[in-house]
Amino acid sequence: MIVQNPLRRCAALGAAALLALAGCQSGGGGEEAASEDQVALTELSNRLIEGEDHAYTAEYLVEGSEDAVLVAVDPEAGTAAVVIGDRPELWTGGDGTELAVWLGERLGDVLPSDEDVASWLSATAADASASTEFSDTTLAGELADCVDVQGAEDSPVGSFEVCVTTVGVIASVTAKVEATAYTVKLVNYHDGVDAAWMSEISGQATGRNQ
Repeated sequence: MIVQNPLRRCAALGAAALLALAGCQSGGGGEEAASEDQVALTELSNRLIEGEDHAYTAEYLVEGSEDAVLVAVDPEAGTAAVVIGDRPELWTGGDGTELAVWLGERLGDVLPSDEDVASWLSATAADASASTEFSDTTLAGELADCVDVQGAEDSPVGSFEVCVTTVGVIASVTAKVEATAYTVKLVNYHDGVDAAWMSEISGQATGRNQ
């Protein structure tokens, strides 16, 4: 049975106001510029961690393919769903740590976890060898702040590009982590999770926890 996409049934809410990043322009390599970059990287890392309590539904496209990945998370309700292709998997019950582990297991080959990306950013903030370039963009109607990192010798991922929305949701990732290459971008988004859609897929989904 084909799984209907809740993003085609729920109107997206207006984008949140853009949070300004400190040090969005890299300077001439002095201590002041480095400090601004560290603040910006730390802010992005914290934004991802703080956004873990946020309920949302996001659809990503794997660039260079037609593969779509849908993620719906409602921490307060204790529910989440992942749909890759037409294969839905549902999570219910447990605490936030268990939810993060479950999402990581389902999405690990397609989309890195918030915790992983936050760790890349925080490690880069402390890595004097890293070169960073900041920008902003709009994906799926959501404003996002981006950083392109190159040459980070003391970080778990030496080169990557990531964009994070103002509410702390990953908007895009381009990175290679060991044998896994990530090239995903946000194509549909709305705050919250469609309860009717979650109920609809509950009879089809696998991987439920109670």
